[in-house]
Amino acid sequence: MVPLHKAQQQLPRLCRSGRAYLITNRDRPAAVLLAIDDYEALMETMEVLSNAKAMRALRSARAGKLKYRRLNLADENFGL
Repeated sequence: MVPLHKAQQQLPRLCRSGRAYLITNRDRPAAVLLAIDDYEALMETMEVLSNAKAMRALRSARAGKLKYRRLNLADENFGL
């Protein structure tokens, strides 16, 4: 956790660190600072989780009901 006033003073250093920081304001969570790679991975995960067709395929695969099938991450529907 980093207080807001310290985050403002140290923003360049915090950004270069590549770590995630919870920024607080008066001891209450106010924001999160993430490395861009972490942010992109999080957004990609949310995209997959919001795709009902992809989730059905993942659940079926986990249950052993489907053969392995490579997902096309460049396709909006993951090639399903």
